[in-house]
Amino acid sequence: MRRFFGRKENNNIILEESESYHLQKVLRMKEGEKLIACVNDDYDYYCTIKEINKHNVLLEIESKEPCKALPKRNIALFQMIPKREYFDQILPRAIELGVSQIHFFTSANTQTKGLKQERVNSQVITACKQCERSKLIDVDLIDFKQTLKILKEFDVIIFANERDTSNNFDINFVKNKQNIAVIIGNEGGFTVDEASQIIMAGGKSFSLGSRILRCDTAVVSTLTLVGIFSEN
Repeated sequence: MRRFFGRKENNNIILEESESYHLQKVLRMKEGEKLIACVNDDYDYYCTIKEINKHNVLLEIESKEPCKALPKRNIALFQMIPKREYFDQILPRAIELGVSQIHFFTSANTQTKGLKQERVNSQVITACKQCERSKLIDVDLIDFKQTLKILKEFDVIIFANERDTSNNFDINFVKNKQNIAVIIGNEGGFTVDEASQIIMAGGKSFSLGSRILRCDTAVVSTLTLVGIFSEN
């Protein structure tokens, strides 16, 4: 069943802007058809298209169910902002793998310095629809100092460190932890000083093996391991 994001008003949900356009002009759906609507809470709303207008679509709520795809843990990805070709892979994959928030950050080896928020918002909606999540996630851009400050809020900090030669894959320490931070570098990697500061801030350094992975591959590998061991 098709999934859309809108706003709730009494027993109705209203689709506007890009969601209304997609329903009307791309999918060419008609009044009376069924769909799932989300309003950025814990539920999936099963609706019927009640009225199609020029600038919005009115849905009537028939029932609701708890969304089964929402994460059980608060996992935050701290991703050193990469080039666009990697960015476009990392953002949707991280959402599909159950993160609750994404903080891109700048550092010594970053070239990209900004986010196109409208484009990011569109990617977030698309990814949440793909994995059937009812809540959109927050994505922002911070600097390295802000990253170190925010890390204090987490129970455990996972640091995928390309300089770690221990070949230590054991991340059992995420079990029973509710607030988990995951730190991944970009194609340029971390400086020695940056890596040291993350470890001093409580980051638990571990290796993904002897092969150097692309940053988008490292994200998928690390979040998969964290998701399994944390039962997310």
